Amino acid sequence: MTKKYSYLNGKVVLTEKAKISIHDLGVMRGFGVFDSLRSYDGVPFLLDAHISHFHESARLIGLKPPVGKDEIAGIIKNLVKKNGNPDAAVRMVLTGGESDDTVTYNIETPTFFVTVEKIQTYPPEVYKKGVKIISVENERRIPNAKTTDYILMFSLQKLKREKNAFEIIYFSRGRVLEGSTFNFFIFKGNKLITPRDGVFKGETRNFTLSFAREMFKVEEREALIRELKTADEAFLTSTKREIMPVVKIDSLKIGNGKVGENTKRLMAVFRERVDEFVARNRGL
Repeated sequence: MTKKYSYLNGKVVLTEKAKISIHDLGVMRGFGVFDSLRSYDGVPFLLDAHISHFHESARLIGLKPPVGKDEIAGIIKNLVKKNGNPDAAVRMVLTGGESDDTVTYNIETPTFFVTVEKIQTYPPEVYKKGVKIISVENERRIPNAKTTDYILMFSLQKLKREKNAFEIIYFSRGRVLEGSTFNFFIFKGNKLITPRDGVFKGETRNFTLSFAREMFKVEEREALIRELKTADEAFLTSTKREIMPVVKIDSLKIGNGKVGENTKRLMAVFRERVDEFVARNRGL
């Protein structure tokens, strides 16, 4: 069996030996933040942006990473290389650390770990045909922080299976928002629309917008549920899925129910820009 390594509280350790306390607030209270990224051909993608987002998430809930941004970058690069998996999923996690009474914590003694695992991929057919998602009313309490509280997502797994849905998107007060693990976009003609407020602005979302603005008119604004009826195309973005077409939401067919040409163009450019990023950053 190939050995796998993780980073835990200042040390690189065998993943199988990485342990945290049963008194850790991440376990007892779900008090923590995380961020996920991926590597392509050994190059961590959008590494600096993900680390900055991780630090900001921590600040928003009152935590502080025990190491700086440059050191985290070094830890991740070392782990990707040490694990020998060039295409990997990387996760940074920060919790409130150990607490005897489970209600107080010391900001100076958090638990911080980084894991590197094989990236989950999806069959090409999923991208060719698109996916169905379903909607549920919900809104993040701290939308700008990527917290470890995913209880709603897990509580909805049974519903997702029953509805044969790929994912679940949240809405609130007539607005389309996001999913637990993705951002959402629609096309109306050549106009690309994505929610601006009340969502976690993921790095794959931001990366997609960076080149979409060169190709289409882009509107970051309130996206209303009723607009879905007139949307021509839709897609979601996330670290693992990149750009994934959405062709149905609940019983509503999006456009003609097929993957749209604009979405296909974005998917192709996404791949080109990833390759360019990897070429620029290889060996750094």
